[in-house]
Amino acid sequence: MNTIIKKIAFCITCMNRLHHLQQTLEKNIQDNYLPKEVEFVLLDYNSHDGLGEWVYNNMKKYIDKGILVYCKTTEPPHYLRSHSRNMAFRLANADILCNLDADNFLGKGFASFMLEEFSKHDNIFYTNNYSLNDTYGRVCVRTGDFISVRGYNEALKGYGYEDNDFQNRLIRHGLKPVSFHNPEFYRYVLHADEDRISEEYRLKNLHKMYITYINPYTSGILLSYKDYTTELCTLVDNSQINIFPENSNNDTLFPDAERRVVLQEEILNGTWSEDNDAMSFQENDRTFYRVDDHELKAKLIVLITSAINYHEACKQIKEQSVINPDGFGKGSVFKNFDLSKEIILS
Repeated sequence: MNTIIKKIAFCITCMNRLHHLQQTLEKNIQDNYLPKEVEFVLLDYNSHDGLGEWVYNNMKKYIDKGILVYCKTTEPPHYLRSHSRNMAFRLANADILCNLDADNFLGKGFASFMLEEFSKHDNIFYTNNYSLNDTYGRVCVRTGDFISVRGYNEALKGYGYEDNDFQNRLIRHGLKPVSFHNPEFYRYVLHADEDRISEEYRLKNLHKMYITYINPYTSGILLSYKDYTTELCTLVDNSQINIFPENSNNDTLFPDAERRVVLQEEILNGTWSEDNDAMSFQENDRTFYRVDDHELKAKLIVLITSAINYHEACKQIKEQSVINPDGFGKGSVFKNFDLSKEIILS
């Protein structure tokens, strides 16, 4: 670990998205080049696309100058958003921690702006203004507050709502959310939904996907996986239901539910076999049709995982569960290509 504590660390997690980092990383460092105050922590989350080689050949000068820290773990088989962010935050050595997605451009002077804001205000955390989903993950928080709320919620496995959950817990911890508004801070690399989840379990292991129509705001989606397991999810678009007040079923504990796609009920798990893998099939008088379009598959999985994570977060609030009861951000890494010294995060 670094012995000198920086003022702010930008924490980047990356699994096989070198093509994004090649566009953003050096630009972000150059636009916020304050080696005595700033560090960029890049967690290579078991990438196999040449990320480490590219960093060594092109970015080592920034490692030598102490503004870039490169850490590599070889443990995860697929991308876990909350766990990877917790690891990167724990590997940082700074007073303020900021999640930075690999496809985001910070903008010139973002670090200086954050340092000034945190020097003037106590009990705050910073986010975007919720206008662009592609920068929604940009959350800046003091290290002590990150530790106090026990990091990102690792019970939320897939894409979506892990940021909302983290921010909601920071608010319940007594912090005020503040947003940055400079358009310079909102630039990002445009990409498809498939890029967002290409390394996550459901898409990586998907065998086939089927969908069925239930009513104008409810659909059933059946996922079959390469390990011969299945999941049946029923999704409800509450933003459509609440156009009609008589159909509304709001829970005052979770007022944002009316704007979300949510699970109608618990996911049904099952199995499939080669002998029963038809193009479409009947269940309860409804026909399921196979989804073959890759873009649509990715969009539906984003909806599913966001709904699952929202469901889990609400359940934890109702049950007053301890977040990450067994710890968070655990794992082992090697830092700055030094294979002789393994860092264990326990």
